[in-house]
Amino acid sequence: MNQYYEEVINPGDEISRLAKEVCFQSHGNCPAVFIVPHDVKNFRGPVGFLWRKELMERMLQYECFVSSPGSVSDWQLMEEVENDGAGGKPQFFTLVGTPEVFHNLGWEIITMTADDFARSGRFPCIMINDLQVKKATKQNFPLVRAMFDGYSYALNDANLVNITGETAIMKRSITAFCDVNTDDQLILTWSATCIGLADKYLLFNPSMIEAGMPIVGFLEKGYRCNGGGFFADLLLREFGNARNIMASVGAMAFVKKLTVPSKSYAKTMSRLTGWQTNGDVGDPLANIMAAAHITGGGVWGKFGEILPQGIGAHLNNMPEPPRVLLQAQEKSLYFPDLALSDENFYGTFHGGCGMIMVAATDKDADRIIYEASRDYIQAQIIGRTNNSGKLTIVSHALQKKGKELSPPEN
Repeated sequence: MNQYYEEVINPGDEISRLAKEVCFQSHGNCPAVFIVPHDVKNFRGPVGFLWRKELMERMLQYECFVSSPGSVSDWQLMEEVENDGAGGKPQFFTLVGTPEVFHNLGWEIITMTADDFARSGRFPCIMINDLQVKKATKQNFPLVRAMFDGYSYALNDANLVNITGETAIMKRSITAFCDVNTDDQLILTWSATCIGLADKYLLFNPSMIEAGMPIVGFLEKGYRCNGGGFFADLLLREFGNARNIMASVGAMAFVKKLTVPSKSYAKTMSRLTGWQTNGDVGDPLANIMAAAHITGGGVWGKFGEILPQGIGAHLNNMPEPPRVLLQAQEKSLYFPDLALSDENFYGTFHGGCGMIMVAATDKDADRIIYEASRDYIQAQIIGRTNNSGKLTIVSHALQKKGKELSPPEN
């Protein structure tokens, strides 16, 4: 029993105390909610929250009842939930293993949940996170602290409250391809739930997309939690095992590029949609018809699915992809079973844009680009919709650079 407390209970409690500090520091980040901790001295147990009185009144303003399964008769403001995780990306943070790198890891659970929330016109407010680590030791605890310090900063920057969470030490369940079983490694999985608001008059309506509309892309400098397994397969195929990877200067330079934090666009998207930071709504700053968060499935899958039947798009001005994605494609060509064609490149990765949206007019596109710049996001018009019913991309990948691509056949 003493060993169990030493290896599991006590380290878990120490991490939970750190997490509690992050929660309390975040309570003022989003004025749409009021947090009600039932016991400020104890880091365990439920935590309550209330929406601003005006928001609760709006939720009750309309007769809202279930008229049939999956159908609500009438509503204006609704509380909604989204959940996801950082996938395999934390493994590369483990490989690098420095506080400077772990400081940025919190952005991954924010982008994978809050950005999914905002891409449809919804307003993310609250985070709940679930952290599972193989072990917590004196040697790796500086990485834990750096991770939570960075998460606290990210929450503040994104106007999000982390209301509560869970930490579990699972020494026989959590592992990674880079696990060399040393006490200085921090091996973990991290997921989160995002709670926020939906106003039915602000939700995007992809069915209204017409031919000739400009398409705007938000540029992404790293990889966005999709493709982690592919990167791990490449590294293991080339170097054999984790110790060989860590011994190679070139391999570790590649791995460090995989720890570039994902950029969160949620705050920008919410402002463009018309959301105020206190949950009130105003007029949208730009008329956005639809947006796609480019994660698993890449451009073909995520952007292609928002186009209505009969409407196509030609992405002839995509940005140059991050160098790490092109390096991955180059490495893949040495292994026939992993070889990534340009077509599959844009179905595996984001191709340079973490968010792609259709604007109603060029004026709307210009306003989107301007608002993005206010949040240090690079954005540009990357193409237009058309009547072809097909999605095509002018490639910036390695094999068919400058050529027009169509989705690969399944």
